[in-house]
Parts: sequence; structure tokens; C-alpha cells
Amino acid sequence: MEQWVEAQDFIAADVIRWKEGVFHNRRKGKALRIGERQVAAEVLERGEDGWIKLLVRGCAITKDEAAGKTIQTLKAGEQIKRAIKTVLRGKVERLLWDDETARAAVLASKPATSRFADIPKDE
Repeated sequence: MEQWVEAQDFIAADVIRWKEGVFHNRRKGKALRIGERQVAAEVLERGEDGWIKLLVRGCAITKDEAAGKTIQTLKAGEQIKRAIKTVLRGKVERLLWDDETARAAVLASKPATSRFADIPKDE
């Protein structure tokens, strides 16, 4: 049985799902929101530059807001690239591992990194 938990962060090999808006680019003006889709994907690589590479496992249309506009679903097995901040905006959920202790071991083996590590400390 699949059990999803809310996630604030994720690592490579996690399976995550989130909702993202789908937009239609018009010739003039602002892009038009035509719907929303829920994407489930496996994290392949998390870059230091704020981007993640994902392998799509499933995709479903959750809202179809514009008549006459078709929303493209992402195909299973397709590799996509998203900004971490974009994914986190979509209420990310993480699929629990069969053995969460193995995930904890992977986290413990990685050096702790923080985006604030290079800021000099006041003394």
C-alpha cells in the first residue's frame, strides 16, 4: 500500500508527487493558466544549482480550466528538469520507503550542506 507523507525536502531516489499549473503561452501579454496536473516522479539527481532531474512515474490532470485547450500529460519514463522552488510550491508529498532506516542511513552518510554555509559569522 502506498503511503505518502508531506515533504519539505527530498533526496535522490525519493519518489515525490506535486501539483503544477499548466499554462498556454499567448503571443501578447501574460500566459494563460489552462489547468493543473499532478506529477509523480523519482528524483534522479539534485544539483547544487537549484535544479533537480526527475524520472516521471505518473501524471494526471486535476483541473481543466480552459475549454478548447488540451493539457499535455507527461509520459511515464520521460526525464524532466524542474527548479526545486517550483516543485516545493506544489505541496510536495514523498512516498515512504519500504525501509525508512535505509533512507536515514543515506541521509547520515551525506555531509550536511546548507545554503547559509558560506555566509561569514559575526563575532
